[in-house]
Amino acid sequence: MKYNCDKFIIKEIKHKNIEALQLENHIIKIIVIPSLGGKIASFYRKDKDFELLYENKYEKYIKPNLYDFFEKYDASGFDDAFPTIDTCKVKYGEEEIIYPDHGEIWTGNFNYQIVEDKIILTYTSKILDYSYEKKIYIEDDKLIINYKIINKGKYNLPCIWAMHCLVKCEEDMEIIFPKGCSKILNVHDSEYLGTIGKVHSYPKTISCKGDIYYLNRVFPKSYNKTEKYYVKGELQEGKCGIYYPSKKILYSIDFPKEKLPYLGFWVTEGGFRGDYNCALEPTNGYYDDIDIAKNNNKLKILEPKEELNFYIRLQLKSI
Repeated sequence: MKYNCDKFIIKEIKHKNIEALQLENHIIKIIVIPSLGGKIASFYRKDKDFELLYENKYEKYIKPNLYDFFEKYDASGFDDAFPTIDTCKVKYGEEEIIYPDHGEIWTGNFNYQIVEDKIILTYTSKILDYSYEKKIYIEDDKLIINYKIINKGKYNLPCIWAMHCLVKCEEDMEIIFPKGCSKILNVHDSEYLGTIGKVHSYPKTISCKGDIYYLNRVFPKSYNKTEKYYVKGELQEGKCGIYYPSKKILYSIDFPKEKLPYLGFWVTEGGFRGDYNCALEPTNGYYDDIDIAKNNNKLKILEPKEELNFYIRLQLKSI
């Protein structure tokens, strides 16, 4: 089926082996998979022949179950991590609930409808009393997603939302952290950045090997390593991105820092399954796990009947 909107065309397509939606205008093309949590599988700029996202390297998608581990599947594209990143046990009312690895949403089968010029994706939680909605549309070279998460229950809902958007690495790319970032917190044991909790200056520091380490660059894939770190503390602005000089493309992320006041960065330089990708991860929790965020006093509690509304705007700008 095909929907002609004033600003772009929406098509129902088959992407690999799975039903998907394609949004397209004269500049960009997007592929969305409702049955995989509304995953954005492709963000492509036509005139540059440039695919931003790290795409599924397998021949087909396999549908995960609720409590499956994220690393067992394709680990590609743009997923939403909610209500956690790391699996954990959480007190919910009088019960103890296990939050799944990378949250519930990435495994969710979303309903969708096309309303005017937007795709509206909706889901009702299987383990908690919340509803989850995202409205997706495109404008020129931008992909815009508006989120609405509602606690429909009678208990407080501790939650972390994180943007898990895996993009392709290139050796000459430059990572652009928000203005005001001068320190990062390492959250992943590393032979280069040390133990969890070690603080480094940004954009360059001295690695555990005694060499200058540029935190706004990536290593070649041959280094066979992974890293994860966060901007230390709250952000001064809700903007970050990556510049791809060989393609003359600026990938930028715009988000409300009042709703998503923290930023993580994950990179696999061959260390995870041989993949070469990274992710800038705006989030409302500091960091990754409900207990850690609670202990840091950096945890969002969604109160009964409360709505969490925010947006993510991604742009692929020709420079």
